[in-house]
Amino acid sequence: MKRSFWKYLWISIILFAIGVMLGFGEKAGWFQSFNVATVKWASSLRSSYLNPYFIGVDKFAKTSYDIGVGLTIIVIFSLLKRWKEPLELLFSLIFAGISVEVLKLAFRVPRPHFSWLVNASSYSYPSGHSVGAIALYGLLAYMIMKTKMPKSLSYTLSTILWIFAASILFDRLYVGVHWGMDVIGGAIIGFACLILAVGIVENMKKAKEVQESK
Repeated sequence: MKRSFWKYLWISIILFAIGVMLGFGEKAGWFQSFNVATVKWASSLRSSYLNPYFIGVDKFAKTSYDIGVGLTIIVIFSLLKRWKEPLELLFSLIFAGISVEVLKLAFRVPRPHFSWLVNASSYSYPSGHSVGAIALYGLLAYMIMKTKMPKSLSYTLSTILWIFAASILFDRLYVGVHWGMDVIGGAIIGFACLILAVGIVENMKKAKEVQESK
């Protein structure tokens, strides 16, 4: 493996490890005061103007929608005969899905008991929406920055994607279905999935270039 791949791998391992440690901490109750404070703070911001947006974000950012958006983009890139971007998206979404399911079952953290604006099931840590927001929209923002489009346009589009991803993270607190540490841990795990996916595909790309040069 190339040295650069090990850099990606170690960063993703460290982030995964942090995510796991936060899960242990939340299960043990270390963050209870922080968790309660974040949910109550976000809930206090509710209004008739903001509620429709964040309820809509909850519906749009579900795992099924993430998969649908990801698969649509994968198909588009495949039709354009691009292989790197579809693989990055595919790996990132697969890693995200596996990580969420495994960690939820491993820690079995109950969800907040305050008022919910939406329905939610399964366990609380990590927030699947938060993992998916980074693994999908964060990766799309990264991919846009790597294109040859004008910098002003790429910065604008990637900023919009990051703002949307951030609104998904905040949404989990606003609608009352996750603790603050669920969101933080989910974002960290999402970055780990993103970085690992990019590292694997970058290594494949370099190996392909070496093979073609022979």
